[in-house]
Amino acid sequence: MISKNHFMCAKICVVIPAYNNEETIETVVSTARMYIESVVVIDDGSTDNTARLAQRAGGRIIQVETNTGKGNALRLGFHDALIHGYDAVITLDADLQHDPGDIPKFIDHYKTHHANIIVGNRMTHRDDIPSVRRVPNMVGMYLFTLLIGQTIKDSQCGFRLYDRAIMEQIPVVRDGFDAEADILLRAGKRGYTIQYVPIRAVYFENSRHRSSYRPVKDTFHISITFLKNLFWKER
Repeated sequence: MISKNHFMCAKICVVIPAYNNEETIETVVSTARMYIESVVVIDDGSTDNTARLAQRAGGRIIQVETNTGKGNALRLGFHDALIHGYDAVITLDADLQHDPGDIPKFIDHYKTHHANIIVGNRMTHRDDIPSVRRVPNMVGMYLFTLLIGQTIKDSQCGFRLYDRAIMEQIPVVRDGFDAEADILLRAGKRGYTIQYVPIRAVYFENSRHRSSYRPVKDTFHISITFLKNLFWKER
């Protein structure tokens, strides 16, 4: 049995997938390091100064030669966390649409409630989310809840904490943004605990903070991922 002291002394790192985020990565890394010393940036084939600026801010860089997608970046980050003995990782985006100042919420919740996955819940500020992102998310929340038997409050937010059990037992098998939906579904179907902390929904119109998420294409892939989890045997 894992003791309460284990969680209080848990070794946690931050993993940030990044692709051409030179305008924001330095702020994300330096702010994250105010709360967690170890910040790993998966530079997913960037053609700008993302890696150099992330390193200048104190991040450790894992370089990917060509852009392969967020799922592959998470796969690399989880593998790195496991071989370095981390108990959990916190993942967030590099474009400042996730506020690194919310990191302590994940740490405190993990130490208190010991959930396997903690997801940032933006739906307490749902009116701030563009409808092209909000509507698919709400549909996903309903369908995911039906499939796994646990209440899903935000099906698509990538600001999460994953514990070691998830990294070891739920391999990342998708390469794109649908990887996060797939992890959530397979973990829920296996009975791992999924809990939530409220975070602010942050969206920008300018290119400096533009997300790599493609609403139509990536929502389609997430829908296919749901159907695979609905009809296919457990992986």
